[in-house]
Amino acid sequence: MLSKEVIIKSFVEDDAKEAIKIYENYKLAYDKDITIFTNSFCPPNIWNFFDKYCKSNDFFIETNGVFEEAERRMISFNNTYNIDYPICVLEIKNKSNFSNLKHKDYLGAILSLGIERNKLGDIVVKGDKAYLPIVEEISDYVQLNLTHIGKSPVEINIVYNIVDIPSVDFEEILINVSSLRVDGIVAKIANISRSKSIEIIESGKVLVDYVKAKDKSQELVLGSRLTIRGSGKYIIGEIIGETRSGRQRIIIKKYI
Repeated sequence: MLSKEVIIKSFVEDDAKEAIKIYENYKLAYDKDITIFTNSFCPPNIWNFFDKYCKSNDFFIETNGVFEEAERRMISFNNTYNIDYPICVLEIKNKSNFSNLKHKDYLGAILSLGIERNKLGDIVVKGDKAYLPIVEEISDYVQLNLTHIGKSPVEINIVYNIVDIPSVDFEEILINVSSLRVDGIVAKIANISRSKSIEIIESGKVLVDYVKAKDKSQELVLGSRLTIRGSGKYIIGEIIGETRSGRQRIIIKKYI
């Protein structure tokens, strides 16, 4: 069984606090043989860790962020009977014909209600609507209190049918690299020199699964979430072959 000491060694201070809370959920589910859900949406470095190190043939772990490529996900421990996740999906409609609300507008308005970021999943904006997975117990509070975003009136409805929830949009980019080293991939994606890539990595502007890149030679893995401040957020996709010179051809998914 995973120990608390391993958690402390595996995460930096702020993430360690959150991971220890989740560890307590895991331990309770394991010891009592009951189903436990986290009461928050976790970033990839945390849910990936528990999915990798706690899952076994006799102990079931699953994550759910509603959207297929969701970054933020709720974790379930020992959910052998497929109990529904305590997640509510809100559709927030911009009723103004004179404003074009963006992701940051929706997120800022909801956080201004005093809600912590980890109570919200990824926000997907489609036209005049935003779709937001939220911890179920606070969904009523948001519906009652979020009436405007800026000067724009909004209407909120619960989405009951998963078919009505849109998918996340990506732009696919094909790059050729000699390896999965973070400095080479950042240089290719951001269209900058290798030396400039190393400079922004060392300045803390590159995150891998929400954690600052350790060093220029850090190896990425397929499925890693890469954030380059000033450039965007990406997922390292599949390797689809090699060039004649032996360089790897990799699909990169850029969040739109």
